[in-house]
Amino acid sequence: MNGGLARIHDVVIVDSACPPAAGQVILAVGVQLETSSGRELIAEAERAGAAAVVFRAAGAVGVVPSGTRTSVLLADAHIGWAQLLLLLRTLASAAQDETSTDSPDQPTPSSMHGLADAIATMVGGSVVLYDRAHRVIAYAVQGHEIDNVRRDAILGKRTPERWIKRFTIDKSAYQTFRNVGEVVRVDSYEEMRPRLRIAIHAGGEILGEISVAEGRQPLTADAEEALKRAAGLVAPFMLRHRVAEDTGRTAREQMLRGLLEGNPTLEAQTISSGLDPSRGLTVVGFALHAEDRTDATSAEVFAERLVHLLSLQVHSLDPAAGVVSVDGAYYALIPTLSQAAHELLVSRLRPALAQLQRLDIEACAAIGRRATGLREVPVSRSDVDDQLLVLGRRESSGVIGTKQALWADMTLLPAERAVAAGDPELTEHLCRLAAHDARHGTEFVKTLNTYLEVFGSTSAAAEQLVLHPNTLRHRLGRLAEISGVDLEDPSQRLALALQLRARALPDCSQP
Repeated sequence: MNGGLARIHDVVIVDSACPPAAGQVILAVGVQLETSSGRELIAEAERAGAAAVVFRAAGAVGVVPSGTRTSVLLADAHIGWAQLLLLLRTLASAAQDETSTDSPDQPTPSSMHGLADAIATMVGGSVVLYDRAHRVIAYAVQGHEIDNVRRDAILGKRTPERWIKRFTIDKSAYQTFRNVGEVVRVDSYEEMRPRLRIAIHAGGEILGEISVAEGRQPLTADAEEALKRAAGLVAPFMLRHRVAEDTGRTAREQMLRGLLEGNPTLEAQTISSGLDPSRGLTVVGFALHAEDRTDATSAEVFAERLVHLLSLQVHSLDPAAGVVSVDGAYYALIPTLSQAAHELLVSRLRPALAQLQRLDIEACAAIGRRATGLREVPVSRSDVDDQLLVLGRRESSGVIGTKQALWADMTLLPAERAVAAGDPELTEHLCRLAAHDARHGTEFVKTLNTYLEVFGSTSAAAEQLVLHPNTLRHRLGRLAEISGVDLEDPSQRLALALQLRARALPDCSQP
């Protein structure tokens, strides 16, 4: 390629009846670079001030006359001229859109839809460009027949919920995120036309997906390769789209995290966002249990989708509500203008948990106290964390915790933490039992815990442990000998019960 930078105004096919013009990219259809016709076309383009001439890659760059200011480009032989024309026009249009917008880093809607149009032509079906949370960024139908799933996605601007669930359970369409760079064919659903899907990625980061659906005509054998090429072309635009979105999202996430921490510098920002703690704000936490995702990319995409799903749910409570993920936990900050509104949260959150359950995501939620000042928001979050800890111990699902409902466990938590942080010598009795269990494979700690939980009832404990009562009595006598505890002493029983509960605290160093 010769020449420097040039502004592109149009992309045209060479035509003897229409001479080259300034700012054009000319596709040399039917003209070979190494021929006299090719050299004449380059000279004519240079005189007119054309930006570039594109030839097939059969020729050699060395054939270009020296001193030529017009760029000469070589196109791969496997790309059709029609596809190349549409793609170059789309890219030129996108560039013009971006230079004319106040936010040059963000592709405008027209440029993104132009890319979708180009892909539809390349691959031969209706196209939807999705971000990582199933939201529709752009689409192109181009006269292709579409099914109800595609229609609902376009109208609703996101994948319909029941299809998110089916794709997730069946591990079909969303396998694109696990097989980056590969085309996934989805053709096992009667209600849906066959689709080809591929992840869009750049620099190891997944940016979204392309989904191409068959129209009246089946997708051709070349469609998969065309879709792979399209994913590479779309990546820079999707990256800029994501960077622009991330700028706003990151600022809001930082604000939400600052609220949870009680950052005093955020007062003006929170008021303008509709999350004014002085008017009432409640922290709600969600503990979610879903399929383990060992690879970082899948986990990151899954977390982003969950934030999006939870945001949809809490926005129905108040449009200003926000959701943020912190260390694997999900927090929502919801305006509650009165104590009565706070007390209604349990009933209003039930549909959110039901929706997650329909997507095969087991979850429980916890509601903190109503904060009426910036410093009270971290206290509301602390309530939530404690309740989620209690619900996690119970392996609860579909439950919405409150301090009132979990009052007994919440009362004991400070005592458990004090025990866990206390003098290690005070736990020597329990340490002996734990050490014996580790060395000999016995279950003295479990036996003691069960016995204390049923208030010292030998029959109830024996039933839970599937032991004969006499066997249990013998085991209790043996563990008393090993540990040196007196199970007849109520103070020792209470102390042991607290020590056993303290062992279940996260990051506890108890035996």
